[in-house]
Amino acid sequence: MAENTWSLTYDDIVDGVKNYGRESLLSLGNGFLGWRGALVTNTYDDDFYPGLYVAGVFNQTSTPVAGRDVINEDLVNLPNVQLMTVSIAGQPLVINNDTMTNLTRRLDFKTGELIDRYRVLVDDNREHFVDIETIKIVDPINWHCLALKFKVTPSYDVDLTVEAKIDGSVENKNVARYRDFDSKEFVIQSITDTTMTTCTRTTHVTVALASQSSGENVQSKTTQITGDSIIDQYAAHGRTGQAVVITRVMALASDLETKTDPTVFVQNAVDQTTFSEIQQNSHDYWDELWQTKDVQITGDDAMQKLIRMGIFHLNQMGNHHANPNLDVSVGSRGLTGEGYRGHIFWDELFALPYYSANEPTVARSILKYRTNRLSVAEKNALSENETGAMYPWQSGMYGDEQSQLIHLNTVDNTWIPDNSRLQRHVSLAIAYNMWVYQKMTGKLDHLNDNGLEMLMQIARFWINKAQSTGDRFIIAGVMGPNEFHEEIPGAHKGGLLNNAYTNIMLVWLLNYLHELSQNPAINFSQVAKQVGYTDVEQEKAEMIRHLLKLSINSDGIVEQYEGFFQLKQLDFPAYQAKYGDIHRIDRLLKSEGKAPDDYQVIKQADFLMLIYNLGAAHTHELITQLGYQLPDDWLAKNTAYYLKRTTHGSTTSRPVFAGIYVELARHGNTTLEAQAYDFLTDAIGSDYYDIQGGTTAEGVHMGVMGETLAVIQNDYAGVDMLHDMFVLNPRLPKQWSKLCFTQFYQGVQLDIEITTKEVKITSNRDISIMVVDQIVALIAQKERKVVYNG
Repeated sequence: MAENTWSLTYDDIVDGVKNYGRESLLSLGNGFLGWRGALVTNTYDDDFYPGLYVAGVFNQTSTPVAGRDVINEDLVNLPNVQLMTVSIAGQPLVINNDTMTNLTRRLDFKTGELIDRYRVLVDDNREHFVDIETIKIVDPINWHCLALKFKVTPSYDVDLTVEAKIDGSVENKNVARYRDFDSKEFVIQSITDTTMTTCTRTTHVTVALASQSSGENVQSKTTQITGDSIIDQYAAHGRTGQAVVITRVMALASDLETKTDPTVFVQNAVDQTTFSEIQQNSHDYWDELWQTKDVQITGDDAMQKLIRMGIFHLNQMGNHHANPNLDVSVGSRGLTGEGYRGHIFWDELFALPYYSANEPTVARSILKYRTNRLSVAEKNALSENETGAMYPWQSGMYGDEQSQLIHLNTVDNTWIPDNSRLQRHVSLAIAYNMWVYQKMTGKLDHLNDNGLEMLMQIARFWINKAQSTGDRFIIAGVMGPNEFHEEIPGAHKGGLLNNAYTNIMLVWLLNYLHELSQNPAINFSQVAKQVGYTDVEQEKAEMIRHLLKLSINSDGIVEQYEGFFQLKQLDFPAYQAKYGDIHRIDRLLKSEGKAPDDYQVIKQADFLMLIYNLGAAHTHELITQLGYQLPDDWLAKNTAYYLKRTTHGSTTSRPVFAGIYVELARHGNTTLEAQAYDFLTDAIGSDYYDIQGGTTAEGVHMGVMGETLAVIQNDYAGVDMLHDMFVLNPRLPKQWSKLCFTQFYQGVQLDIEITTKEVKITSNRDISIMVVDQIVALIAQKERKVVYNG
């Protein structure tokens, strides 16, 4: 039987981080709120973790660690609005992995509903049990609202008590290694029969929650208020096979996005909606979304399901109804868990192309999150004697640097220095996102409201950081995406010299800025004067973009950073034999008293990340622009060289190799096609199969979801929307007989069907595109067929 490709379904009971991971994958959201897929009957323990988050709501706590006060800014786990408890004949029903005899969970991508069904034994008599069914749903249109329906059906006549609670006693406990830190993030300000109003302890954000409940087949309802909870208690004379049904409508609001009193707002919200309305809004939203967002493949049902799972999550993390009203970006784990404390990283780079093409209002709001924090980025630069804007590696509520100076090595539980803040390339990712948005939408509105100022200030940071040495410019003291290398061996100072990714992306940035300076629609000189982008800096920028230094050996291998070739080789087979999983070889080496800085070991290949960002041809152009020459087989040589040294310690690593292998196969190296598909298969299943051994428990990985969709559409379908014309150059894997999707490009909708020999395209407007090296003029609403040699 073909696999159900429209849902995520589990029918077994698991424990520990494996169940935490499922809860992440089963999360619901709408850009504003995220609701982990925990069972409504369970509170936090080693097997279950309810979580409810609002985008942008962070709190800071201080905990003494290793002789210093460590300040952590965390995405706040808010009061648990879903909690349902059951008592049988006056005794609380214990619901855990020992008392449940079966459990089926189904997240429906078409409707946005999460449906759980489970049977719980009441006592040692196995004929005494209750069946529980819940439906959880988030409103993607009235995005402050969510709802659930709870059904409990006894197998025998017995009195039941069902309680619907808002539990305000929760703390941030999702990530085990964070639990030793202060985890109490909010205080309760007030409670009424239906609302709980909280305030984060140090950032002073007010968040109100409301719940309105009703019951079927119940005898009575009472409401109790304790110091940290609201309890609607329903009493029922349970009858064999007859369901007691409790329906709850809930709402959340904060004073960050709500102009009125949040408490009044949520009370009005639950008064003015119903479960059925929320359910209908969700059904309508997802039905409309899938009309143009679906990516259909014929030939691999398992991958089809995971493609839809990624699309589903990306469209929960960003929502065109909610995000334009919010001052937020999309965290690396979305709103599905507390990994990385909910912070914003360069991972925006992996999602913003998707949003730019499919939900440009979401993309615009993500860019706005950065422009709103330009003044903080300028202060960050000044704090380290830099110029311009220096965006932080980890950003939260305010935009100041949230990276720690120390972090916990989970192999040996020791605290070690953390130089990750030296990944200054985050600002290059922000600039890249601006360029992508412009190319895909054809709009310049991202340059308004400090957008161009932000771009110039990012450029000024790098222009002033580049130092002249003889006939070349160099950049020192930064890290690339490969976090295994933080410093030059023996330097005892964080940062590397002439990181290839950073330097080439800088050349790209200066080219982009030069392009904008020539655009008559932009008042470039006026903005330059406002931000202090001087003629001297502009002249230096012109020199840098032709004279920045790279290191390339005689084989055409671009050195990851200056000195990498001199590092020691590591015996990878020996470490695999010793430890098995070596994807975090850096932690293993440190636990042995060794430094990964001394070895040619890579988390993700810096230089090859450029190919993901820009494509091979554009990357080659930039290197040539700097006056360097590469052999014809430079891409194959560099890919093979870096693959041998890469452990894929980041989930964002494998899609890069998948995409490059498709490109190499397109140019004749067909032996790599199977490996390309293997890389894609591993990457797209990285959360579903939790291939990193428990990290999905802390939230899904937004970056790899965006990347794998990019591999499918940009590499296998051969779509290029970044170089001034829509290009389609397909090469389907042998597993697929057909690939269908809708692509938006500068306001034009293109419906595309690709088989192994033919492309069918229909556009809603006249447009000329390139299909396999030929210009094709499309006429609106008229299907065009193009035969190609796949």
